[in-house]
Amino acid sequence: MVPNAIQQINFDILHPLFVKVGRTNLIISAIAFIITAILSSTFMVLSVIIGTVIGMANLSILARTVKSGFLFKPDNAQRFVIKRYYIRFIATIFIIGILVSKNLADPVGLIMGFSIIMITTLLAAIYFSKHVSAEPAPAVVSRGIKQGKEAA
Repeated sequence: MVPNAIQQINFDILHPLFVKVGRTNLIISAIAFIITAILSSTFMVLSVIIGTVIGMANLSILARTVKSGFLFKPDNAQRFVIKRYYIRFIATIFIIGILVSKNLADPVGLIMGFSIIMITTLLAAIYFSKHVSAEPAPAVVSRGIKQGKEAA
């Protein structure tokens, strides 16, 4: 593990941003489900829903991995995050492969649902990074760390 200075990163201040991104994902996904339901079959709608769930699970696991990576020294954190990234990637490919090979989901629907989550998250992150003001982390200030030095 690393010194207390690095462990004091406060992820709670990001919570409102996560809620906004999640809400945006939900709204865009609902619109996509409605459009898919009007234009396509029930099988395609279910495939979009499955793709969306896979995308949301991926982002949730990625967020937890990155958050956990801050508990390690930089070299170890890099290995930890990269290892988890590839495990998550292989698991996603495996799950999608089984769903498509067993004809449990339409590949186009899965890609649509997965892409909706990824693109919406990326666009929301870009939008909120430009429109939400950055504030200093209160946990770092309240712990007595000023200008890179720990208080005695």
